[in-house]
Amino acid sequence: MKTILLCAFLLIFTTPLPRAAADEWISEQYRCALTIPTQESWTAGMRQQLPVGEVILNAASMTTSQGVMLTYVQEMPSGDLKNPALVKRISEVLESQGWRTETSSPLTWKGRACIQFITQRRDLVAGKQIGVARALMRGKSLYVITAYGKGEADRADDPEFMRVAETFRFMEQPLATRTEPMKPSERVFRIAMLGTAGAAAVLILAFVAMSLASLRDAKERA
Repeated sequence: MKTILLCAFLLIFTTPLPRAAADEWISEQYRCALTIPTQESWTAGMRQQLPVGEVILNAASMTTSQGVMLTYVQEMPSGDLKNPALVKRISEVLESQGWRTETSSPLTWKGRACIQFITQRRDLVAGKQIGVARALMRGKSLYVITAYGKGEADRADDPEFMRVAETFRFMEQPLATRTEPMKPSERVFRIAMLGTAGAAAVLILAFVAMSLASLRDAKERA
């Protein structure tokens, strides 16, 4: 009986637990969001102050060695991405992070005017990295979303490389206190976690009870 309980106990803790497919990174301060795939064990670094602006998110996947960086500058000299002075200033923001611009081109992304920069840099740990940076304006505030990772060529058209950067979006309204019910997937996830913890607790108690009973029997026989 003790062996059966022990096997069941080990089975519970070695079976992969259910987990959400993705996490939402949401900033009420900067009113923007990204979706991070949790199954790839992404880790977020500390915010970094730059000579102009700051990196408000820098997250990297431990699985794929790819990352995403979000840079914010509160006020630029202009909100017009056709202004050469503004484009030069954006290039300087990228250079302050070690990126060297290979090419830049205007495009429309998510219904907004955008400038895409193909960049490269050499990281002390990761070595040579390729970056695809997309610069968006919101009024006079600058947002630069950079997907980065190993590689030699432009990866702007690689959906796997751009999968996290493509989830970037602005929030038009400040977040309100959450009042809506949990989504079914969240409810199932929490129930499963509680059920697993409860089953483990029951098995631990049963195992302890069986061990005490065995010790008592052994003393009585002695």
